[in-house]
Order: sequence, then C-alpha cells, then structure tokens
Amino acid sequence: MTSSSSPSPGNSGHPDEPSHGHPPRDTPAGGPSGAGPGQQHGRAPAPAQLKRLLVLTVASGVLYVLLGVVVMVMFATMDFAQVYQRMGVPAEEAGQMGTMVERMRGFSLASGLLTLAVLVGLYVMEYVFLRRGANWARIVGIVLAILSSVTFLGNLFGFWLYGQWAMVLIAIGVAFIAVNIAWLVTAFQAPIRDWFTRQRYTG
Repeated sequence: MTSSSSPSPGNSGHPDEPSHGHPPRDTPAGGPSGAGPGQQHGRAPAPAQLKRLLVLTVASGVLYVLLGVVVMVMFATMDFAQVYQRMGVPAEEAGQMGTMVERMRGFSLASGLLTLAVLVGLYVMEYVFLRRGANWARIVGIVLAILSSVTFLGNLFGFWLYGQWAMVLIAIGVAFIAVNIAWLVTAFQAPIRDWFTRQRYTG
C-alpha cells in the first residue's frame, strides 16, 4: 500500500527547489544577472549631458576640419615673400625665403593633409567610444580640447601676417575655442563625470 504523500515525478518534494520546466521562485524576472529588458549589463542610464557632449564633439571636429582646410588653401595661394616683408625682412631676402618656402609647398600640403586625417580619425574614435561610455575617450577628449585650444591661442597674435586670411582664421579659431570650453565644462560636470567613471567598458 503506497502513501498518498509520495512525491510525483515532476516535483522534488522541497518547496524551494525548482520543478522541471519552471524557474526557481526567487529568480528575478530579468534572469540571473538581474538585468531587466531595458538595461544592458547593469549599466546606469546615460545622463542628459551625454547628448550635449556628443553634439559639442561633432561641432569641435567640424570647426577643426574647417580651420585646417582654410590653412591649407591659404598656404597654397599665399605669396610668402609678402609675409616675410610684413615681418620686417628686407625685400630681397624676403623674396629668397619666400621662394624656398614655395618650393616645399607640395610637401607641406601633403603633411597637413595627413595630420588633418589623423586628427579627424581621433575625433571619430572619441565620438564612438563616448557613446559607449568609455571614460578613456572622455580623457582623450579633454587632452585634445586643451592642447588644440592652447595651440590656437599661441598662434593668435601671428595671424595678422596672413593679410586677408587673418579675420577668417580668427573667426573660426574663436568659435573653435568657445566650443572646446563648452565641451570641457560639460565633460567635468558631476552627473556625466560620475557616469563615465562608474562604467566598466569592455568592448
């Protein structure tokens, strides 16, 4: 005679043990990791400042490219003998120096294009990894913003040598610095700084 309390094949008899085909009673709805359907690997949602940071990254990159293009066009068309004369070099010597610079014009333009391409690549990489929450991308952006702005400021007082191009360079450069300052202010704000430092970017 068998007892009516014997466990059935589909039940182990213990209330906390899972039955066949059913999850444990204390398993969260999102699975063992605890991540719900709206979360990715437990990451905190991005703050509102991230969108502003990304827009400023694009604006800084566009202004940098524009500045580089203007410099290359200026270098390709400028009479460097006149530039040296504005610097106080005697006319004959200025002509000789200008001729030497113009002979290297092709090499200088190629070097400028290569440098511009590398820095555009850095901007693209920075943008992609900022979106993914990589704090090292924020640090790279901080370094780029500071160095590029300081470099422009160091050349600011020499722009008067470039004649009609001076106002164009100054206008673009001032806008570039303003965008970089706004980028730095945003990158150091507590919500977005804390969000980046909390992330554990793995790929």
